[in-house]
Amino acid sequence: MKTIGPVIDGKVIMNTGGETVDVINPATGKTIFKQQCCDAACVDEIVASGRRAFHSDAWQGMSPSGKGHCLMKLADLVETHADELIELELLDTGKPVSQLRDGEIPLTASILRFYAGAADKIEGRVKSFSTGTLQFTMYEPYGVVAGILPWNYPLVNVAMKVAPALAAGNAIIIKPSVDTPLSAVKFAQLCLEAGIPEGIVNVALGKGSRTGEYLIQHPGIKKISFTGSTTIGQHIQREAVAQMKAVNLELGGKNAIIVFEDADLEKAADAAIISAFVNAGQLCVSCSRLLVQESVLSEFQSVLKEKLGKLKVGDPRDPDTLVGPMITRAQYDTALEYINIATGEGCSILAGGKKISLSGDRAEGFWIEPTIVTGVKADNRVATEEIFGPVLSLISFKDEAEAIEISNSVMYGLSGSVWTRDSSRSLRLTGALHTGIIWVNCMMDGYPQISVPPHKMSGTGVELGMEGLMAYCKQKSAVVAYDDQTPVGWNL
Repeated sequence: MKTIGPVIDGKVIMNTGGETVDVINPATGKTIFKQQCCDAACVDEIVASGRRAFHSDAWQGMSPSGKGHCLMKLADLVETHADELIELELLDTGKPVSQLRDGEIPLTASILRFYAGAADKIEGRVKSFSTGTLQFTMYEPYGVVAGILPWNYPLVNVAMKVAPALAAGNAIIIKPSVDTPLSAVKFAQLCLEAGIPEGIVNVALGKGSRTGEYLIQHPGIKKISFTGSTTIGQHIQREAVAQMKAVNLELGGKNAIIVFEDADLEKAADAAIISAFVNAGQLCVSCSRLLVQESVLSEFQSVLKEKLGKLKVGDPRDPDTLVGPMITRAQYDTALEYINIATGEGCSILAGGKKISLSGDRAEGFWIEPTIVTGVKADNRVATEEIFGPVLSLISFKDEAEAIEISNSVMYGLSGSVWTRDSSRSLRLTGALHTGIIWVNCMMDGYPQISVPPHKMSGTGVELGMEGLMAYCKQKSAVVAYDDQTPVGWNL
């Protein structure tokens, strides 16, 4: 049985002082790695390493373009080591190989290259002049920051945290989910190979309730970027207040895709299927509420069911597979529970709705049929609570006003999608929907250039885009007197 541990100064260590936790392959339910978790003393050592690295001549003396060059080389290394990274992701997430090779590896490299190009483009601003003074603002790195990752997209999320943090000049400690730590450890080792000084990217392993808490409360951590559940995000924000620590939180979503009667129904159905069932529905920006105008409801349901029947679920190593297992046993149980809740609320199952029984080495995996629930009312639990699984709730609406009301009725505000050929309507809804990102006649496009700014209970701050880079910078203002005749301010 292989064992992994945290990364300090580019080296994997095993003497961590913490517990040992199994890493489970969700496709089989079997243990694939043993994980050495950090105790408080280990976290102290990791933070101290990050602080030394941040203040080192190697990092402080590296120009912004030099940092960008390292990130560019890191992107090349991700592509060079794609087979190894894909294998690690296959093992601890069960993701289909097609999703990894065609989607997540290219996106990871794109994120790194985007911020590589942005590293030397952080600009301050000269303010208004007064006699004898120069007034300006500038931006500086925080120092050592922590990136706490979810388990649903471990490789992509590590790039989303590391790339802007380093481009802004910080050192970063990555804390991957205890369920999916493998690719983060490999990524940190690639950072060293890319020329990033040792200690600038360290990895702390362990449960959020322990290792995560040590990082949140540690005075050496100057900013926390967290992606995960709203409940945990609220806890992090409360804890950070004690030290006035900066936080960036991308949290839950209960997003809506809205299909009007004038939409291209074939394309809208494709978008609904992709959004709801990619990564087995374990995606914060996926649209798990499908709002369809009454006049085309019956026709659209038929198109949807036909397309769902062509969606291959099964062996993640099969290049034709599009949907793999749930990634964690807890989320698997949660998704099944919500399917039961839906039928208990009087909803109907149009397709799916059951566990998938597989044979051989996948018999104990976390497999659920992609599920479409119909007859859903806007206030049903399956329509208001985040399921984070392959469950799509179909809700009908009469007109534009009702579609807006239903879409905005949940506590979340992360993303949304609108399907209509009416350009005026698309602009009205773009303004009316209470979400941070809206796709019109497309789905999950624009990364990494477009930012993801969560609204309402979906979080604070911003990820991706140039705005995501500036989130890793603190602002400083200066007033410089350059004339001996400049008055002090008051005549004493």
